[in-house]
Amino acid sequence: MGWLDFLNIVLNLPPLAAIFVISVLVSAITTVVYKYTTNQKMLKEIKDEVKGMQAEIRTTKEPGRAAQLQKDMMKRSMQQMNSSWKSMLVTIVPLFLLFGWMQTHLAYNPINQGEEFTATAYFAQGTEGNITITATEGLNILTEPVQEIKGGEATWSLKGEKEGTYGLSYRFGDELYTQNVIVTGEFRYENPVLAKSKGIKKDSKVERVVIGLKPMQPFGDVALLGWKPGWLATYIIFSIAASMLLRKWLKVY
Repeated sequence: MGWLDFLNIVLNLPPLAAIFVISVLVSAITTVVYKYTTNQKMLKEIKDEVKGMQAEIRTTKEPGRAAQLQKDMMKRSMQQMNSSWKSMLVTIVPLFLLFGWMQTHLAYNPINQGEEFTATAYFAQGTEGNITITATEGLNILTEPVQEIKGGEATWSLKGEKEGTYGLSYRFGDELYTQNVIVTGEFRYENPVLAKSKGIKKDSKVERVVIGLKPMQPFGDVALLGWKPGWLATYIIFSIAASMLLRKWLKVY
């Protein structure tokens, strides 16, 4: 089983559980890589030295001695940081690829059957005229298909009565752009952004077209001090907690 197969299986879990599994697994891999690509004996010595310096700073009454200890601590901390470069080089590319995959699969809530959603086209400043949307059968356009560009944008409301993958087409002058939308009870969606880097001509006055998917909030209505974390913040929270526990268990310095 490859990584993508495993990740696709994880997607069958609720989003919070999926992010938890991914963050714990990635933390375990990066922790093991860090342990065996760094000089742990030296790092332990540095950690013990820094801890001793911190204790001496708290007790010393000599400003000169405290300043010297601060400089020594900085040097040892830089030495500790430099020793971790090899580990970072090994893991940084896979991590960027993973974040890209998570952004594609866990950043938004899917569009459910019978749920209204929007499609918004954004234009270069000063653009005037009309833009027309069409949709494949089964996807209802609730507003007028032909929209006048106002304030650099045009918006439509849509709804899919049945589950399926539908096509949207946007005609602006002699330009025609297409985009897919998934209506489903499962946790999946198409990329909601059609941009100049992905499908729109570079010299077009159409800047981008965005499907109004709701951002994923893995904790649901639960707020942390009024804040509802998204997928990335949730991943970071789980990763920090998992890394701390794993480092302590595996005695990683």
